[in-house]
Amino acid sequence: MVRGIATESRTAVVHGMHPTRGYPVTCRITPVPGRPAAFLVESADGQIDDDDAWQYAAKESLVVSVEQVLELVESIARRA
Repeated sequence: MVRGIATESRTAVVHGMHPTRGYPVTCRITPVPGRPAAFLVESADGQIDDDDAWQYAAKESLVVSVEQVLELVESIARRA
């Protein structure tokens, strides 16, 4: 199941499963200021709903395009 919640007015949170390892992951997707077609995608292992836990989680970060964000969300939805 894919579940999204807004933790900030412009941040989307998506929960899903890791594509190859099969465990829960959390992604936060935020627009990049000054770059209207770019998004910062941060991902961490586990289903993280708490902002404090997110702050201390080990994360991978990547700046991606609108198309790549759509692909990411669709791929998570397929695995849910």
